Amino acid sequence: MDFSNGFRNGIELKVEEEFRFGEFGGTHMERWLNEVSLETPMSIPGLGNRLHGGCFLGYVRHYDKKGYFDNRLRFGVDFSYRESVRRWKLACRSRLMFTYRDERTGEYSLNPKWYWRNKLQATYQRPNSRWKYTLSAELFLRLRENPSETFVDHVRTTVSMDYRLSRRQSLEFIARMDNEIQVREPMDRFYLGIVYHLKN
Repeated sequence: MDFSNGFRNGIELKVEEEFRFGEFGGTHMERWLNEVSLETPMSIPGLGNRLHGGCFLGYVRHYDKKGYFDNRLRFGVDFSYRESVRRWKLACRSRLMFTYRDERTGEYSLNPKWYWRNKLQATYQRPNSRWKYTLSAELFLRLRENPSETFVDHVRTTVSMDYRLSRRQSLEFIARMDNEIQVREPMDRFYLGIVYHLKN
């Protein structure tokens, strides 16, 4: 679920809470996320307010392969571009993300872990409809100090349907596929989710 508040100057503040359940028939909590983000339009001649910049800070408790929760702190910056074409809304986002974890309990040895994530998204909504439909694809580029060791290790594909309950509230139904690539033991994960959105 998430709560967002917009200000007159176009700045938007968002607070997000996520509970992800995975193994054992979906009854075991795999991850718990708390995140706050701030986004503002960037007025550039010729682009209007289609370009946005933002930053975020999140705390993650991740259930790892050793059977306990790994505490992680992540933060970063992102830039997005949005365009409307008739009934379609198109967007692309580029995000630089750093993740720090407790070296005494974490799964990986690189600290911090750097990712450059690039996402393309298309949203369709018919006039006067409460429903809107979204398809997105995102590439995760793992960054290293040695450029030759930088590679894409993750692809995420998401399909969602958002139903508007009122002017301020909506429910989003999500199906997501996460595919690891170019790693030693790649895994494919499929998630179903529901998100409650509240706007002020």
